[in-house]
Amino acid sequence: MRPPRAGRRWVACCDGPVEPVARRPFFGWSVVGGAMGLQGLQALLFGQAYGLYVVALTSELGWSRTAVASGYALVQLLGGLMGPAQGWLLERFGPRRVAGVGVALFGAGLIVASTVTTLSAFTAAMALTGVGVALSGFLTATTAIVPWFRRRRATALAYMSVGMSLGGLLVPIVAASVVAFGWRPTLAGSGVAMLLLGLPAAGLLRRDPERYGQEIDGGPGGLPDPARGGATWRSTGPASDFSLREALRTRAFWALGIGHGAALLVVAAVVVHLVPHLESGVGLSLQAASAVVAAVTATTAVAQVVGGALGDRFPKRQIAQLAMFAHAGALLALAWVPGWFGIGLFVLLHGWAWGTRGPLMGAIRADYFGAAHFGSIMGASSLVIMGGQLAGPVIAGVLADALGDYRWGFTILAALAAVGSLAFVLATPPKPPEPPEQRRDARS
Repeated sequence: MRPPRAGRRWVACCDGPVEPVARRPFFGWSVVGGAMGLQGLQALLFGQAYGLYVVALTSELGWSRTAVASGYALVQLLGGLMGPAQGWLLERFGPRRVAGVGVALFGAGLIVASTVTTLSAFTAAMALTGVGVALSGFLTATTAIVPWFRRRRATALAYMSVGMSLGGLLVPIVAASVVAFGWRPTLAGSGVAMLLLGLPAAGLLRRDPERYGQEIDGGPGGLPDPARGGATWRSTGPASDFSLREALRTRAFWALGIGHGAALLVVAAVVVHLVPHLESGVGLSLQAASAVVAAVTATTAVAQVVGGALGDRFPKRQIAQLAMFAHAGALLALAWVPGWFGIGLFVLLHGWAWGTRGPLMGAIRADYFGAAHFGSIMGASSLVIMGGQLAGPVIAGVLADALGDYRWGFTILAALAAVGSLAFVLATPPKPPEPPEQRRDARS
């Protein structure tokens, strides 16, 4: 038992042990705030803004859309390949240190990218950026939040995702900077902004609540678990937490990875190719296209808040199944429904699908596998997920270069997303592993 720390009040529980009751505010929401800030900066300065640079780089340097899209694919590839090692780093050093290093590399990568003149230099800059994006991105932010929440886990992860949407809402500012000053000063300024704003945000990513004398959700643990039929369990209890090896043996691990990857086929393709499609295929100006991006992210932000609340009350994987069909419908509307009606239908469907499904991907894994080894399990999942992140932009880019527009590329991705909904049908909750003491008794 840890000794009392100054500034805390200690009370005796009914069964004998003495536990701390923190007088300080619950830190979980400040962790959410830091993760939200990092997600927002990544979306604003790179993720949601990448389509702007596709247009600028192809215009000024004469590179193909496939070549520029490959830079984004490289970032996703590195994120996936680094997943297992990053999960270990998160468990060994904690999310604050990992995110801090990531922010530094991310900012440096953007500054280097602003100086490139050759495709090889651009690839090297994207590699540096990709390492930074991974270390300060979704896996680190999600791993930081999961230990702090159980009953409101989906809501907390939804608020984190709102940061990404808020960053997307500000993309027109980046577009205006590209138009007024050029893409090079804009990239360099984005790198500096990432360093100045990202490091304080990373500093808020505290480790698990026990280190601060606090409890999950800011109160007593042992809350009902809807993913397990209402059974009561603690998210860090030995009867509920899977090791990475145990998780890899379950069907749920692989089904969730495949379903998540199928969703990111659509998301990654839209991030990279929406602005070029609206500009070349629909005839919108760069700033008008960026306004559509802002509309998508505004819709996504609303859906994230609603989706988090729904995920805390209803089966998460069924919500994910519906979202996959909405992803598919959104791409078909963008490809084949003419005019602003098609754009509006795409905005509503894609924003709803992305917003409601996105926060549930981490929450459902934590519900199924527990929080103790979440970083390692989510990191290993990245190797499965990255297939979609890589394939989506490349499929759309290759077919656009070959056929002259994005229609058939978007159609193929829509079909794959619809088929991917079957993965969530198969992602039923795994049987909890045996507690360590039962395993020892069975071996003795």
